[in-house]
Amino acid sequence: MRKLGEDSTRTADELRAHLRVFPVKRHEHFAFNLCDFNFFRKSNGGNYLFFGSPRVLAPIVAVPYVLACEVVFFQGTRFFVKLRNHVAGILIVRRRAESLYISSLAVAPEYRKLGLGTFILSFTEKLAVKESKKWLELSVLKANSPARSLYGRAGFNVFRERRRSLTLRKRVV
Repeated sequence: MRKLGEDSTRTADELRAHLRVFPVKRHEHFAFNLCDFNFFRKSNGGNYLFFGSPRVLAPIVAVPYVLACEVVFFQGTRFFVKLRNHVAGILIVRRRAESLYISSLAVAPEYRKLGLGTFILSFTEKLAVKESKKWLELSVLKANSPARSLYGRAGFNVFRERRRSLTLRKRVV
């Protein structure tokens, strides 16, 4: 966790005190992804997916990407994670027979390294317990080292391995 001031522990706790997670409707999530999240413009210096100017190419890639995500996540329950009045993260979960599957977990670039990923995973685990699920599951790209590190610290283990991705699983207590 990034040091947020002289007493980083106290400040991180104060930060968490201002975090709220709440469900949102599909159309709210869709509109937010199109208008406000700006993932493509801000990730890794703005040129993560593009050759050329992200400002010009982002809409060309982002709109079909967001539409495809809406199809994939159609059955999921969507949540916004707000820090004060700003959406700092998004969570989408799907219910399976014995597990709660994390379809999407994203933290806006300007809020990364503040413990929000850990906070979201903790929220998801509490949700799984409340719904009497035995497992939390998710998939992650093998190349996504920061996410894999976060999930490892949170207690997830490899359940299934594919060529480019891993399915991770954590027993819910």
